[in-house]
Amino acid sequence: MLAGLSDRFPALEGWMRQVQALLDPVRVVLVPSDDALTLTWSLQGEPQVTSVPLPQDLVRAGVPLQREVLGDTLADLLLDQGLVAAQVEVELLLPLPCCEWRRLQGAAAATLSNGDDLRALGPDLGWSLSLQESYLDLVPDTRTKTVMVVGAERMVLQAWLDTLAAADLSVRRAEWLLCAAWRGLACSHEQDLQQPLIWLVEQGGSWRLLLLEHGWPELDVALEARDLAALRVEVLGLVDAWREQNCEKGSAVMDLPGWCVTADAAWKGRWGESHDALKLGPLLGDAEMSLVELALMAPAELP
Repeated sequence: MLAGLSDRFPALEGWMRQVQALLDPVRVVLVPSDDALTLTWSLQGEPQVTSVPLPQDLVRAGVPLQREVLGDTLADLLLDQGLVAAQVEVELLLPLPCCEWRRLQGAAAATLSNGDDLRALGPDLGWSLSLQESYLDLVPDTRTKTVMVVGAERMVLQAWLDTLAAADLSVRRAEWLLCAAWRGLACSHEQDLQQPLIWLVEQGGSWRLLLLEHGWPELDVALEARDLAALRVEVLGLVDAWREQNCEKGSAVMDLPGWCVTADAAWKGRWGESHDALKLGPLLGDAEMSLVELALMAPAELP
């Protein structure tokens, strides 16, 4: 009966869709970058992914510059997939340049429960961000008196929220792309993270090196090299310095670390072509998935 009515009155179908959306909203993950908007959601239990390239200067260094245009682009992209704003709840993964993070350890770190606690403590995190002008997220580990602090400039986060508002979209939550990918890494390499891990991350041709101890980033360095030969020289130099520093601190000889490369498909298998596992440590992943793909598979919490 209802199907027959929707055939005779097309407007009724749209109204019914909106009512259904209010009862059963669709969780959509938005991953913006300077070059593209990527969306993922679930349809009858199957993951769906779509992406649209962006013209230059709509987003620069992770910051939306033309919010109305971006909002219209996002709304059109959703409509193309049969999704309307009223039925969507967005989870936003902020672009790499938008945030910074730092691991804090010790008794003082164990007492931190929110961003206000950290602002009151006022540590020097070596950030370009101001603690007072940033949104702060804390990821604690009470077992080791460790907390990971993630910060995003208020104006940048607000710019993305305004962009989503221009598309009439509600925001369920927002976090940093790299933080979500870190959880994805922890999920897929949980056993390997008991030992030191060297994590190479690429997006848009830029690389960063993360050195993980027991799964927690100890060091996060933006790399200058772009081509593989120069990248290998830069990375091995940093890793050697890291291992020497640990030895100078009186640590026992470090076990060979594991290596994991997270990069776009064009890099798949390339690091392993010259990787000496006996000398450097086992290669656990060689660009089998991109940073976005790793972030999208992340669980809600660290394992």
